[in-house]
Amino acid sequence: MISLLPLAILTLRQPGAAARSLLLSPLSREAIWTALCLIVVLNALSYTVMNLLFPLSEELSFLKLSTGSYIIISTALTVLFALLLSVGGRWLGGQGRFLPVLTLLIWIQVVQLFLQVLVIVFTFALPLLGSLLGLVGNLFLVFVLLHFINEAHGFASLWRSAAVVVMAAILLFFAMMFFAGLIGPANIGLPGHV
Repeated sequence: MISLLPLAILTLRQPGAAARSLLLSPLSREAIWTALCLIVVLNALSYTVMNLLFPLSEELSFLKLSTGSYIIISTALTVLFALLLSVGGRWLGGQGRFLPVLTLLIWIQVVQLFLQVLVIVFTFALPLLGSLLGLVGNLFLVFVLLHFINEAHGFASLWRSAAVVVMAAILLFFAMMFFAGLIGPANIGLPGHV
């Protein structure tokens, strides 16, 4: 059983050690997929609350997704990103596998959810501090991701991890554009003639 609070503190202090702890924990496939479903639903609830508290302007309303769409897209992107990170890392000489990488991504999403709750609270109390906390927190999560990928693949350098993350992010972006083209611009709120 993984204790969440000590692991969260370890993630903040020593991301590499937190990744090793997660990688050494005996999680079954069912537990990993259940955790993915749970965190996606919790993130969807957070997304809905953020949209209610801080609605998008009229010009950006096409970016607003329904909760169901958010769940489907978030799940697909998380699974695809884990696959790209594991394959890309092995391509660069790493040894990471899909399920351990997915486990690490799920944990990053758990930490990100706690960060979103803090951002919401701070935004009401001190709006500037809330925005700054969100920016710094997300930059820190990129740093954590680099350490997690470094541990998952057994790299000796964060630069290799950065190369894997950049490569996976670029491929994920092109995959999103491909699927958006299949769905059709009009179906996602964009004009058809652009």
